[in-house]
Amino acid sequence: MVQFTLPRNSTIITGKTWPKPEGATNVRKFQIYRWNPDDGKNPQVDTYFVDMDTCGPMVLDALIKIKNEIDPTLTFRRSCREGICG
Repeated sequence: MVQFTLPRNSTIITGKTWPKPEGATNVRKFQIYRWNPDDGKNPQVDTYFVDMDTCGPMVLDALIKIKNEIDPTLTFRRSCREGICG
């Protein structure tokens, strides 16, 4: 049997939970894995709540809304919006 030893900072911790939007009835919860290799801290999962009545139907729409309106520290890569690039 092989035993693997995980690095010290491989344990995922609970990050920040942002409040639900007030007065929203169609709310969807997004849990986003975040990790910065430069700070030496453990990865974390932050929780965001998005009002889907004011957001497009795609996950990319929700990510853009989170970045623009809730948490400007969120960064991500994107290649296209059409979803045809595979």
